[in-house]
Amino acid sequence: MSFTSFLIFSSTILPLIVIILVILIIVHVIKVIRRSEQRAEQRLQLDRENTASQKLQMATIIEMNHRLISVEKLLKEIE
Repeated sequence: MSFTSFLIFSSTILPLIVIILVILIIVHVIKVIRRSEQRAEQRLQLDRENTASQKLQMATIIEMNHRLISVEKLLKEIE
């Protein structure tokens, strides 16, 4: 391989290699972003479920508190 043919070869191959590397990096970044978006969506869904569960628990606690108050009133009336 002569020097001129090496220069022609390297001048055509190097830009192709750079372009391929840039494309691979972009694809990898897109995959990482998509994964992080999926995780964020999962966390948001879990937060929504936790919030709904906490609201249900609070409603149950309030109801039990009302019942307890009424039982205490009945006990005071009996005394």
